[in-house]
Amino acid sequence: MKPSILEALEDIVGPENVSTDPVELACYARDASENTGMPDVVVWPRTTEQVSAILKLANEYGIPVTPRGAGTCLSGGPVPARGGILMVMTRMNRILDINVGDMLVLVEPGVVWEALNRALEPYGLFLPPDPASGSVCTIGGCIAENAGGVRAVKYGTFRDWVQALEVVLPTGEVLWTGSRTRKCVSGYDLVRLFVGSEGTLGVITKALLCVFPRPKHMAVMSAFAPTLKAAGKAIYYVMTRGLCPSAAEIMDKYTLDAVSKYAGMEFPECEAMLIFEFDGFTLADVRARLREAKKLCEASGLRTKVAETGAEAAEIWRARKSASPALARLRPSSLHEDATVPVSKVADMLVRVQEIAREHGVLIATFGHAGDGNLHPVILFDGRDPDEARRAMEAAEAIFKAALALGGTLTGEHGIGLSKSRFFTLEHGPVELKVLKAIKAALDPNGILNPGKIWGD
Repeated sequence: MKPSILEALEDIVGPENVSTDPVELACYARDASENTGMPDVVVWPRTTEQVSAILKLANEYGIPVTPRGAGTCLSGGPVPARGGILMVMTRMNRILDINVGDMLVLVEPGVVWEALNRALEPYGLFLPPDPASGSVCTIGGCIAENAGGVRAVKYGTFRDWVQALEVVLPTGEVLWTGSRTRKCVSGYDLVRLFVGSEGTLGVITKALLCVFPRPKHMAVMSAFAPTLKAAGKAIYYVMTRGLCPSAAEIMDKYTLDAVSKYAGMEFPECEAMLIFEFDGFTLADVRARLREAKKLCEASGLRTKVAETGAEAAEIWRARKSASPALARLRPSSLHEDATVPVSKVADMLVRVQEIAREHGVLIATFGHAGDGNLHPVILFDGRDPDEARRAMEAAEAIFKAALALGGTLTGEHGIGLSKSRFFTLEHGPVELKVLKAIKAALDPNGILNPGKIWGD
């Protein structure tokens, strides 16, 4: 990168917020996926004005800019595919306002999800979507990827909680879109356009979020299925009987085996373990819904265990939260996918994933958010072995095609990014792609913002 550009960046954000150190560049060359890409420079803006000035400079000289939060993305979204400027938003981390009366909170994009919920706790409020990386992931990244988490089955994803946004467009223009009111049909819904756009249309600099009263009571139950079909049947019945669980999770036997060895936990012999959580504002209501779910699971052939204490509930959730680190110990490399299918097709997808594992000779362990059909098949392999890496990639493609054949989607919450860009047209037709590219061209005429993502060009 030209010295004059680096000097201009230092003038904008200060020398302490610009780095071309090779070690630092290498640290920011990947996210939580297997994707890598080296930036030419890393910058840490602290204000909307600085973000605007950086984008104006980049737009003038045609320099790629990749926005980044904490880098917990699993699809390569914040990886600088074409070098250029990596704009790290973590130093814009202020909670600007908590409005209890309107149940709204205004934050900068670098605020960490867990820190925000700690700040909301004294007011009896919380932001329900809860990504697995909630202790470190940033609100800006969650919005850009439309993150979900275990409680999305009841509370939805980030798209359902974003009220308004301040966004800096690739041209450097600053846009405020949305409203403080819960209802608003005034013009096109640009808020929803930016949510889930993976940093390709604008850089989020402020977010006005809805928050919700924190439920006072919670109950948790585990259920052990003798077959994947029985697991799918139980999930379907619980989700279609109006019981409204706040979480409905699944871990297959391969995941349970890894967790058992990693966390020193014991599980009954089964093909899959389900976890149901119910929350609410009266204990009687929570217990009644749990009892009904227990009956439905047992009628489907599952053995159940209700957590009688807070410690027992925490132990159930410890098993679920141990899934990713436990699987990471099995093989040097992994592909964390999130192919999503209709709830009625969960069992079919689970069976198909294991067929794909056998067909390609790789280990695939599956866990995820069964209540909304959002499964996480984790393909485990050794990336140093070219043949094994090839088979892993072929297995991933087969998983995507299987999900689409069942009426599903390539991604429920991880995003397309780099990982799935070559499969994008399997789901999206030429007319839709034409519209998407027209939107991109209208907002980013010089194609500088997070290039190479989603559809790959």
